[in-house]
Amino acid sequence: MKKVLFISDPLDLGLSIEHQLYLIHRHLEPDSEPYVKLLENDSLFLQHLNKQITVMVPISHVLSSARKDFHDQRNWCFTLQPQSIPLHIRKAYYNFPSLVRLYWNSICEGIAESHTHFDEAVSLSSGIPSLYLRDKIQADKKIYYFPIRQFKKSLAPVMGRLRQQDLIYTASQSMYCELAINNDQIKYYADPYYKESLCRVLKLDEAIRCHSQYLSILSANNLQHRRHIEGFIQMVKYLVKQCIAFKWYFYGDHHNETLIRNELKTHQLEDHVVFVGDIANVFRYLEQADVYVEWEPQSALNFEAETMEKPIIYMKYEPTYHFQQILKLMKKYK
Repeated sequence: MKKVLFISDPLDLGLSIEHQLYLIHRHLEPDSEPYVKLLENDSLFLQHLNKQITVMVPISHVLSSARKDFHDQRNWCFTLQPQSIPLHIRKAYYNFPSLVRLYWNSICEGIAESHTHFDEAVSLSSGIPSLYLRDKIQADKKIYYFPIRQFKKSLAPVMGRLRQQDLIYTASQSMYCELAINNDQIKYYADPYYKESLCRVLKLDEAIRCHSQYLSILSANNLQHRRHIEGFIQMVKYLVKQCIAFKWYFYGDHHNETLIRNELKTHQLEDHVVFVGDIANVFRYLEQADVYVEWEPQSALNFEAETMEKPIIYMKYEPTYHFQQILKLMKKYK
């Protein structure tokens, strides 16, 4: 029998119970002996599990320790104590991944390693389940799911520790296209719950930025070529000249940002462009965008924009050709 472990956070704010069950069933085979290890116990989730699946002690349960006179054998009575995971840590799975890593480092020592060796172990979501799989599980093959589009910095703690036999699964074609180049450990799978999860995650960003009177444009901050920068400045100048009220949002960091800012300042256009920085949860910006413009494949959101039915303009050819497309699209906002 093939021993397969599934590591799940039943209260993951980005994944419904049905979504997590779908991911589990992708790996269930007739000859498998399935186990589930939850981040915390959840009676509703357990009700939906197949009775053939063995439920293990939750990750958050830690051993109690004697605080007085440890040398007295009467104090050698150890019990498992539940430890609740704060709501803001669950939100941070998608908003501030570095915060989750800091939290994991603070509790990691008290989390017991699994002494069962598995043929395959699967974490169903990012955050603590993936870090637990990385650090505490013995398995011939480790599989990490990232059901929502995430960027390189978020994946670095896992990608840096992948063994040759391990895999990362992503439901985002944008993420797959960026990471799968010369890396056959990145796999894409079609997920029927992807749009649902996008909507769940974008609601975790509570900031309100959208002004209905503005045209909202979204792009990755990855303009690498001079012709793209010059074309971008021309586009902004045109929109201003046409008296179109707009905000052009750039997410992410890039070494050309200073150059772009200087160009905007030179032409007195800086009030129309907003650099939001290196944020993980960019989906609220995408939801509020009227159009998504893609310059380079790095850090792209074309699959997510398509999923949300947003107009997309790909800057693949000469800028002049694409600017004509943009101008035609923008005329309806005058």
